[in-house]
Amino acid sequence: MGLLRLLLALAVIGDHARPPFAWLHFTAGTIAVEMFFVVSGFYMQMVLSQRYTSATAFYVSRAIRIYPTYWIIAGFTFLALWPINGFRHISNLGWQPAILVFASNLLILFQDTLLFLGVDHERLFFTANFQSAAILPSSYLIVRPSWTLALELYFYLFAPYLARVRSSFLLTLALALTAGRLAAYHAGLDHDPWFYRFFPFELPLFLLGMLSYRLFDGNRDFYFLRSKVLALSAIVAMIALGQYFALSLPVKYSFVAAAISALVVPMAFAAFKDVSIDRFVGDLSYPIYIIHFPIIQFINSTYAIVVGLSFAVSCLIVICLDRPLDRIRHRLTMVTHKSEYR
Repeated sequence: MGLLRLLLALAVIGDHARPPFAWLHFTAGTIAVEMFFVVSGFYMQMVLSQRYTSATAFYVSRAIRIYPTYWIIAGFTFLALWPINGFRHISNLGWQPAILVFASNLLILFQDTLLFLGVDHERLFFTANFQSAAILPSSYLIVRPSWTLALELYFYLFAPYLARVRSSFLLTLALALTAGRLAAYHAGLDHDPWFYRFFPFELPLFLLGMLSYRLFDGNRDFYFLRSKVLALSAIVAMIALGQYFALSLPVKYSFVAAAISALVVPMAFAAFKDVSIDRFVGDLSYPIYIIHFPIIQFINSTYAIVVGLSFAVSCLIVICLDRPLDRIRHRLTMVTHKSEYR
């Protein structure tokens, strides 16, 4: 699974820093982000089925996983961009928008909400198309891709409870929300941010990830699930499918390619879960994802430089920060009885 997560992070870099060869693009950044949601759903169902003794322990563990890395990268980015960016003029937004921007940059929560808001005469207003607003509060996000972390945090809030409900309920909820997405498209809400950043429309992808773990958990003895050759072939096929969707279909349907990846995620996990380097590679994906954009902003936008620096910084973060914090996180967990979710 680590290889898959790394490839998805590199796909996002390829969307922001054009690679020298088309094949390095892997797939569209929108598809990669939505595939990450499926992977997250898979992992959260797994850990909630096996490790956590309480929802509080789960919340604390996820906070330790997400916030320290984000705060370090956001802090350095803020200091680096202060002389050349408009952050020092944030008070010109008005006190109400400025407080929301400050709080969302600090807490991550509601960063996605900024993409549905504009500012007029120092007042926030809702907009169905944030690109039409003259003043965008979202332009004050310190780490631009981190709005996706807000969606992750919303999912974490519900995950301990969703992990215990019946699979039929998860499937019904996913289908209902997807129907809502298609109805919104029909009503004209088929553009950014609706097709990509609206949590209720993205939640089905997390739910499909949870369902894919349950399917794997009930069939983990099947030999083909442990085949590395088959897993690699499935990952390549998934990337090729993502390329097809990116090149041939409107971006608003990228969620379909992400949904199909729910079939690949269990194979990628089963085949490589006992490969020690795979975990380290997978752990790099999170810091790579959030550090690459600041590197593009104030160092260099050349693909090779962005990838190289992102890897170097991420290795330092994983070794010097994540690994020590993991020991704290693991004290919050213990092997428990399997959750009843049938």
